[in-house]
Amino acid sequence: MDDIIKQDDYRELQTQLALHKDGSTQWNNLESLMFSCCGHGAANCVAILLELGVDKDCMDEQRMTPLMHAVKSGSVEVAKLLITWGCQINALGGVEGHSALHLAAVNGYLELCEMLVQAGANVNVKNEKEDTPLIVASVFGHLPVVKHLLNCHASINCRGYHECSALHEATEHGHYELCSYLIAAKAGLEDEDTFGNTPLICAAEKGHVNLVLLYLAQGADVNRVSHSGTTALHYAAKEGWTSCCKVLLHHGAEIDAQDIRRFTPLMMAALEGHENVLKLMLDAKCNVNMAAYNRRTALHYAAERGYSSCCRLLIHSGAWVEGLDADLCSPVMLAAWKGNVETTRLLLDYGSTLNRWSRLGLSILHLAAESGSTECCELLLEQGMDINIRGCENIMPVISAIRCHRMSAIRFFISKGCAMGKKTEDTHTVLNEAIFRDIDFDVIEKMLARGASPNTVDANSTLPLWHAVDSCNFPVIKLLLQCNSEYSVKTQSVLVPCSPCSPISHAIHRENPTLIQWLVAAYSEDVARLLRGTECQYSSPSGSSHLLSLVRDLVKQPQSLLRQCRRAIRKQLGCGYVVNQKVCKLKLPTLLHNYMLFSDLDPPSDLDVS
Repeated sequence: MDDIIKQDDYRELQTQLALHKDGSTQWNNLESLMFSCCGHGAANCVAILLELGVDKDCMDEQRMTPLMHAVKSGSVEVAKLLITWGCQINALGGVEGHSALHLAAVNGYLELCEMLVQAGANVNVKNEKEDTPLIVASVFGHLPVVKHLLNCHASINCRGYHECSALHEATEHGHYELCSYLIAAKAGLEDEDTFGNTPLICAAEKGHVNLVLLYLAQGADVNRVSHSGTTALHYAAKEGWTSCCKVLLHHGAEIDAQDIRRFTPLMMAALEGHENVLKLMLDAKCNVNMAAYNRRTALHYAAERGYSSCCRLLIHSGAWVEGLDADLCSPVMLAAWKGNVETTRLLLDYGSTLNRWSRLGLSILHLAAESGSTECCELLLEQGMDINIRGCENIMPVISAIRCHRMSAIRFFISKGCAMGKKTEDTHTVLNEAIFRDIDFDVIEKMLARGASPNTVDANSTLPLWHAVDSCNFPVIKLLLQCNSEYSVKTQSVLVPCSPCSPISHAIHRENPTLIQWLVAAYSEDVARLLRGTECQYSSPSGSSHLLSLVRDLVKQPQSLLRQCRRAIRKQLGCGYVVNQKVCKLKLPTLLHNYMLFSDLDPPSDLDVS
């Protein structure tokens, strides 16, 4: 059948349709055949189908009519036939809700446009995006179609999608000849789209310098602002269009204009690292130290983004390296915070000071730690910064790295010998914070090996083991038990949910049988006596009688002699990572050696925390 359509074999189609009428041939959908014939420009076939009674205005799944298919394929003959049969000219359909005239305008089919308009097509009909045929023709730069539509009284300043006019769309796509024609036809030079952008602003944003010159020559306002207070120069600077910037400045653009955020064109260029635009602005004597809403200057933005060459240009033109933003951060602090080591080094070479604190009480080393850049951290240490400098809450840079989960920086600080202990005024410990933040096991092991104590509590009197129990982190729990972590009780009863509380208390609060079994096995009679003495008061937070029975079964009999001996021996070995080394020095048989290191404590295969 497709071959018949393509060849437009009138007689053959008549034969096939006659067979179809007799039931000898089965075509399920003559409408589908109509759409296909129209799309292939098979006028004779379309004529037969129309004579058979196929609806001239039927619609396919996308609401496309036969006329739309014909116009889309550029078939003048089929379109003329359908119009003669009185089809609907102004129906809307397709994905974008186009009329037949829209489709002709999109594809630049001038003859079809003329035919449709003559047949009564509405030249100002809008599709589902509110665009007229004139607007869609302008998008694709079809000047002959635009001329014809305007001659047929199409509205030149009618607005479409986002309130864009035909001139906006032609400008957006850089159709210079078309824009010139629209201007001559009195298109609105200062018309605004939804965002308040005029054609001049659109031209500047897209870097169409020939259109910028055209509009300025026609008297466009060079300092007209959009709804966000942005001028054409802002947009040209942001996109790095140096030629556009030069033209705009030559025609009187305000070089230090500020948008709604108080951003200047210089800041826009600095944000994107457009060195040539920066040089142009600086040569034109812009104010290099103007501040935005957050008190950041162009140097802040260039430093934050890591544009070293831009920073150098700005500094040579008088940018203040010690300027502070609303967070009390200098450019070098922002550079370190983003991990821009080259820019950080450059700013330090230009005299940036290191002894400043952000509004949150963080030093530049804390900020570098947050970025995870070991290169920045190394550079700052080389500059003489204290690796253990205390910031807000008396936290050290390594804790800042832990809080941001910057593994490379954490390992860096540990390798450089950062403090693992806790001063009296410290509110957090390195080990507690690492376990609480679920840092990798090997890092926690390294902390313990470097001297972190498993028995140092934080400001909330919470042990590292408590955090491991809270997250049911069995590998870390076992590691802490091997380091002889305490199970100290800070409250009167281990059975009342509270904070702070002991690890054994929290294991019960978590209602995790494996956790309870582990702690009873590790601490033997010390914990068993505690549970035995208070079990009559115990009730599960969720009312679980099963857990209560488990606790009773674990402690109703004295713990095994083997467990009690292990507990007694380990108590004599102190605490910390050295305990494992001390166990090795006992030279026990392999079975006992492994037992002393809690070989009987095996994590659940699926680490089930229920």
